[in-house]
Amino acid sequence: MELQKALQALNNGQIDPIYVLQGPETYLINRFLTAIESQYLQEDANAMNYMSFDMEEDSLADVMVEANTISFFNQPRLILMRQPAFLTGSQKKNAIKQDDASLLEYLDNPADDVVLVIVADYESLDGRKKIVKQLKKKATFVDTSVMAEPQVKDYMQRYVASEGVDMTREAMALFLKRTNFQLTQSIREMDKLILYVGDEKRINQRDVDLLVTPSLDDNIFHLTDHIMRQDSAAALRLYRELIAQKNQPIAILGLLQSNFRLYTQIIQLKKAGYDQGSMAETIGVHPYRIKMAGQSIHPYSPNLLMVGYMKLIELDFDIKQGKVDQHLGIEWFILDFCSGRAAS
Repeated sequence: MELQKALQALNNGQIDPIYVLQGPETYLINRFLTAIESQYLQEDANAMNYMSFDMEEDSLADVMVEANTISFFNQPRLILMRQPAFLTGSQKKNAIKQDDASLLEYLDNPADDVVLVIVADYESLDGRKKIVKQLKKKATFVDTSVMAEPQVKDYMQRYVASEGVDMTREAMALFLKRTNFQLTQSIREMDKLILYVGDEKRINQRDVDLLVTPSLDDNIFHLTDHIMRQDSAAALRLYRELIAQKNQPIAILGLLQSNFRLYTQIIQLKKAGYDQGSMAETIGVHPYRIKMAGQSIHPYSPNLLMVGYMKLIELDFDIKQGKVDQHLGIEWFILDFCSGRAAS
């Protein structure tokens, strides 16, 4: 079920006994939780009627005991299950191993005056598991997955309009680029902009440029571009700006390495006839990142990209072995690659 339809149902007083919020978009998850708390508990949430369990630390059996316990005051109760990794194909080593028998039993006979919300903030669940199959049959699934670019753009345009604010087309384009079309980040940054413009009720490109800083990923794209174009001065200037902003060299190196790897993968997948969506699914990255990378790689030599990637792997190994200083190592890589010696 789409989030908007789920919220509409809540507003109409239609509240189901079990919900599964499926997808990692934090803003959408929080919207649903705020709405159901307001509608179901009617702003009377307390420690007795609103409980949250971390399923990497808490036992599923304990959650079910709590769900089946009769309230002393006949209060409606809202129970949250967070981090239910047992519904996926992977789980942290130190997490509690869950026996889902009690939950399977509960699905057949959910308690009265209790709403159970399972916050499954993962890209996907393991559909082979019996518990997942039964949840799909007996629980209400609410889509909180990451939105595609057009959806984020449409959502933010409606969000700005609902606040009575006018935003120029150029400002919105720059804004979405700087927030990487990530909804949760976009909402957070837009609230700052709306507060900044105040009674003026108009956001222009200058406002966005002033308040919304480029993400580290965006800067790494630019850094990669400078390096591939062998513009050492621009690359070193941007790298030193990132260091001055308290970014760690090893983190920058990891993202550079990731970019070079992504570029080489895209080139190979393009040759195999993959489109943008199938590339994103195959590589396992956000479609926006595929789009940005795809726009950047046209002038690059595939062989030079592979050379850069291998050089970065070697540098990463040398830094971790203590053979090379992390600050100097990246600068040496930039100067060496941009000089043209790296390709020889």
